[in-house]
Amino acid sequence: MTRVTDHGGGVHSIEVPIPDNPLGHTLVHLVDTGRGPVLIDTGWDDPASWDTLVSGLSALGTAVSDVHGIVITHHHPDHHGLSGRVREASGAWIAMHEADTAIVRRTREAEPGTWLDYLTRKLAAVGAPDDHLAPLRAA
Repeated sequence: MTRVTDHGGGVHSIEVPIPDNPLGHTLVHLVDTGRGPVLIDTGWDDPASWDTLVSGLSALGTAVSDVHGIVITHHHPDHHGLSGRVREASGAWIAMHEADTAIVRRTREAEPGTWLDYLTRKLAAVGAPDDHLAPLRAA
């Protein structure tokens, strides 16, 4: 069951699941505007998350194809994971802070091994256990 909340004033939220994560879900907000619906964040890139987002939008009387724009609050995959897919389905614009844009560009332009090495070093520095780092080293 998709949980949708009407906050009044044209603002709604949809609980979009984060699979296998203790947080459980991300709140994706839909803001009604004169030009069409704008999403604040989009949720984790996963089939169950996509299905929930689509279902939530439908419950609010709209469709992914109707989305006019997307505002990403910050660069975490549970907040912007589905933004590309929403844009593909709707042609929506995507806005995010320039520092987050730089992270996206740097990640996409880096060789996969460089990114995985960086990530492994950062996680090790904050105490991630070796069994959590092993899949990154193997990749």
